[in-house]
Amino acid sequence: MRAISLEQLCEAVKSHADANIMITFHSIGDTDAISSAVALLSILPNAHISTPDIITANALRVLEGCGYKKELISTKFDENADLIIIVDANSTSVLGSFQQAVEEFKNGIIAIDHHVDPNMPNADALVFNDESFNSSASIIYELLKRLHSDINAPMAKMLCMGIISDSAELKNATPQTFIQMGELLSIAKTDYMGIRAEFSHESSIEARSQTIHSIMNADAFIKHNILFVYGVTDVHAGISADDAIKIGADIALFKSESNNEISFSARLRPTLDAKYGLHFGRIMRQLAPIIGGSGGGHPCAGGAYGPKKDAVEEFFNSFTEEVLNTLKQNKK
Repeated sequence: MRAISLEQLCEAVKSHADANIMITFHSIGDTDAISSAVALLSILPNAHISTPDIITANALRVLEGCGYKKELISTKFDENADLIIIVDANSTSVLGSFQQAVEEFKNGIIAIDHHVDPNMPNADALVFNDESFNSSASIIYELLKRLHSDINAPMAKMLCMGIISDSAELKNATPQTFIQMGELLSIAKTDYMGIRAEFSHESSIEARSQTIHSIMNADAFIKHNILFVYGVTDVHAGISADDAIKIGADIALFKSESNNEISFSARLRPTLDAKYGLHFGRIMRQLAPIIGGSGGGHPCAGGAYGPKKDAVEEFFNSFTEEVLNTLKQNKK
């Protein structure tokens, strides 16, 4: 792979404007991935979107709420594409059923992402990866501006929701984030509370009950003046981890299990990443092989999933040891 600058990314995208392009993203595409992919269609008239499997319910709600149909997204890998653009993925290992096909793809590949340690095995792949952007939607918006693309209200709303979702509802926002949000909200002719209300979704009473139950039954301990919460949930592990942080945890790690795999979601209270040198995306990626899978994420939010259910205790102990050692080394 070859790392490129934002200017080089603009040139690469512009030079392929009329090509047959397949746009894809990580397995179980979220709002950030979907909004980024759809926005790229505005400057790539012959492009189409394909997902390795499914997109999340939140992403589908935003997609359809902005006037786009779910049929816009295919599940077929286009082996005849002139170019593949991968958004919101830093490694082929997170591309699910598309992984092998992408690794064997002989034509061009451009990867656009904001996660740590990009790893695209394709030697000629062009990779733009910049963690100063807290979402792929933020990168795509900057790309569209530099290419002087017209952005309509529905697209502005989608990009807003992509930025909101991947910046922990603006908790990880930078000055650039707020500038972009202001511009996009102006285009969409709404405000922050308006767009949140438009796409708000209240979980079912059963799901909320389960999340509360999971947090109430979680283990909690204090080390180095940090409150650590670990629990098991029957709903999405990220939801319980997010809510644990909201009610006071400094670090939250939750596990969920399906028929085929286990998933871990870790959250860190914003600002503690910089204070202690923690990066949960890097830690989860490093530990994912313990459960035979893959992982990654951002400094304050990471996840890992894999099929080895008998390795849960080893994963938890390794995560705890890694975090506590980092806290001890960087305690101020």
